[in-house]
Amino acid sequence: MSERILVVDDSKLVTDIVKMRLEMYGYAVDLAYSGEEALQKIGDLTPDLVVLDVQMPGIDGYEVCRQLRSNPLFEELPIIMLTSMDDKRAGFEAGVDDYLNKDLDLLDLPNRVKLLLGM
Repeated sequence: MSERILVVDDSKLVTDIVKMRLEMYGYAVDLAYSGEEALQKIGDLTPDLVVLDVQMPGIDGYEVCRQLRSNPLFEELPIIMLTSMDDKRAGFEAGVDDYLNKDLDLLDLPNRVKLLLGM
């Protein structure tokens, strides 16, 4: 059984690229396009890892992360923040485990996922 990853970004282009990249490495990938949808899907799907954008309509990625970290069921869920913003400190303060820049680090995403999943 492959690990399930939830990719959260309001850009369909970004989610499609990330999904294709992760599926090449054998991961099962689900998509969400807002913070609200992400929180609902995380509860329903119980993914093994979340790839999360910051800037989204409604609940942003930082708040999604804070809500997950405050819930005992998800406080250990690995979260990679994949964003074009360059505010790593805010991401780590919100509780992310890793922080990648969409424009520079996308090719490294499967390696970071593998590392966080302990594979």
